Amino acid sequence: MQKNSSNKILISIIIFLILLVIGGGGAAFWYMTKTSEKSESIQTSKQQDENSEDESLSQIGPLYPLKPITVNLRNQDEKDVYLKVTLSLELSTQLLVSELDAKDAVIRNEIIRILSSKTPTNIDSELAKDKLCNDIKISLNAMLTDGQIKNVYIVNMVIQ
Repeated sequence: MQKNSSNKILISIIIFLILLVIGGGGAAFWYMTKTSEKSESIQTSKQQDENSEDESLSQIGPLYPLKPITVNLRNQDEKDVYLKVTLSLELSTQLLVSELDAKDAVIRNEIIRILSSKTPTNIDSELAKDKLCNDIKISLNAMLTDGQIKNVYIVNMVIQ
């Protein structure tokens, strides 16, 4: 009777272990499948992002690089704070290049006027830089007749 009862316990333990191994294997398979689907989904979305980035880069108009500009920034501490910035203008048409060349002094003067009205804290955040670029774009577009500036890009900026 003792032997019979020990055999039943042993068989129950073996069956339990077999079910545990099968269940663990099934869970591992399910986890691997889900992880694989997620990585494929991430790769697909990355490829879509790269494609849309390539499309947006191909839609950038002609670029007109400006020479570096150095200005004194307004500062309440009475210390001299300098800004050196290099900008590039995205043009609506290549025809605008000759007008920009002809109006170089006026354009540089307008940009210097805008930059020198700023304080270091007015241009230290991403939002402030975006606003600065937009202010320059609006101001320069008011002077132009052969086309428009679509964007202003900050190529280099140093505050010292």
